[in-house]
Amino acid sequence: MTPRPPSRTPPPEDCPLDACLKFLSSAWTTRILWFLSCGPRRFGDLRRDLRGISANVLTRRLRVMETQGLVGRRTLPTSPRQVEYRLTALGREFEPVLQAMTGVAAKIRRITDQDQ
Repeated sequence: MTPRPPSRTPPPEDCPLDACLKFLSSAWTTRILWFLSCGPRRFGDLRRDLRGISANVLTRRLRVMETQGLVGRRTLPTSPRQVEYRLTALGREFEPVLQAMTGVAAKIRRITDQDQ
């Protein structure tokens, strides 16, 4: 008979992992992090990168990420005015997470492709 693994206590109500997963599951968040991980991007460049996102949704999402300390915003000295976004040091901490998720997704795709 195989021994049963020890039972785990449920995570606390205010579990930070739940907050992180909720953040990452928000619409467009992982894609914004992905494109900003390559370096600073102007608003228009991000909008082109994120095909299908409206300007209002991108603005709201970037503002939330800025409030959370993940994204920095800089107004460029141009006419007309342009804004550039970049990941902060805290935002850059998601880079290995995104790379790990990409690696796992590639493995899942290979397995799924083999089954078909």
